[in-house]
Amino acid sequence: MEKVALPKVSHEVKLDRSNLLVELKISGVVSPEDAAWMAEEFRAAIRSLGDQVGNHLSLYDFSAVPVVPLATVEQLRETLANPEVRRLWARKLAIVTTTALGRMQAQRVREVRPDIGLFDTRAEALAWLLAD
Repeated sequence: MEKVALPKVSHEVKLDRSNLLVELKISGVVSPEDAAWMAEEFRAAIRSLGDQVGNHLSLYDFSAVPVVPLATVEQLRETLANPEVRRLWARKLAIVTTTALGRMQAQRVREVRPDIGLFDTRAEALAWLLAD
């Protein structure tokens, strides 16, 4: 049987203070362990906004993620449901995903936070986030 190599996981956290935008771009197949340390870095960027936490915008760009393991989706749902994390919630949260499976998985996350915007492109997500 031939082994199939999974895409290497990488991520980038960007902070745009002028727009109070915190962005997480991920590529590869993200395990729950990968997601946990990425989330810590993401939350640290949010906390760096000080008094503006809660007025900020968040963008999760999963456009380079072919599939998310169910355990990782469930971990994200549990994280968003955690009262301590709710204090760090963005005023608006957009998710970019380009696959049908990714959209279905994002819908599961929306069960915890129904106001999440789902988009096919980063440009669409940014337009929605930055609109008044």
